Amino acid sequence: MSAEKIVWPEHYTIPDRKIAQQAIAWIAERNYTQAALARLSRTNPSTLNQILKGKYATSPTKQLQAIESAMLNADEKTGLAIAPVETSVYRLAHRACDMARRYHNFAVLSAWVGTGKTFALKRYAANHPNTYIVEATPTMTPQSLTKQLARMVVGLEKGSIADKFDAVVASLKGTDSLIIVDEAETLTHNQLETIRRIRDLAGIGIVLAGTEHLAGLIKPAHGQFGQIRSRTGFWPEVVQAITAEDAAALAQSAFGAEEVPEDVIARLYAYSKGSARMLVEGLIAGVKEFRGDRALNVPLVDAVAKQALCLQSMA
Repeated sequence: MSAEKIVWPEHYTIPDRKIAQQAIAWIAERNYTQAALARLSRTNPSTLNQILKGKYATSPTKQLQAIESAMLNADEKTGLAIAPVETSVYRLAHRACDMARRYHNFAVLSAWVGTGKTFALKRYAANHPNTYIVEATPTMTPQSLTKQLARMVVGLEKGSIADKFDAVVASLKGTDSLIIVDEAETLTHNQLETIRRIRDLAGIGIVLAGTEHLAGLIKPAHGQFGQIRSRTGFWPEVVQAITAEDAAALAQSAFGAEEVPEDVIARLYAYSKGSARMLVEGLIAGVKEFRGDRALNVPLVDAVAKQALCLQSMA
């Protein structure tokens, strides 16, 4: 497909046309197919084809932004097993962070282990200034929490706990800062009270992220985190698994320009049982390690699942 021969309709903005032209060139330069890019960007393949031909009937801005992001992620050299993918969990986590930051209140994000929540939150923090991640632990105290925040926010090592608390509040007040607390289901009432006071005094956003047990602590009328309920502006349902579409995007990211067969994606997803961690760190890593010169097909996935991961065969 040649971008020069396309007559772009008027409802394609100048940025739309630029991204579309970049996508056409990107596909050609990297030997990708449109179907592979569609998977990476979580865009319907026929929609992508229409957009790149200049035949999409309505504004393509939203889809093109997703396509641009997918291309940037695919080109990024991160040292990770696969290039970053904006899965449904990734997007939900970023929405939670954006909402808490914008409205200066709490967002609660609960997800089963292995769904990619922590990866998404760390990715958000890495790309958004004034974002601080605290990884809560069962042994954390209000004092150690305050010390950690003082170190991250102000670079303060010396002084009393009260001085450090005041310094954190003073530094955050009037800013668009965001504090993300991961593993928040391990927090006690006293630790949570410290975080709530910082939020109230500094007027910033807070994201509480954790497993499905986090929601259970907050929802009861007299739950451990009862005071958070009235301050929470975004609280989606507990995420139990990644979607089949997520799995397709992750698999495509792992194998680059090599288009992954649909039956292979379906089998990988079935073995993973909705866990992004099992999919990426177990199944995909195993396939890439033991594949050799073999074709990327279902028998290969079955062999890796059985012989390398001790999973019950689906053959």
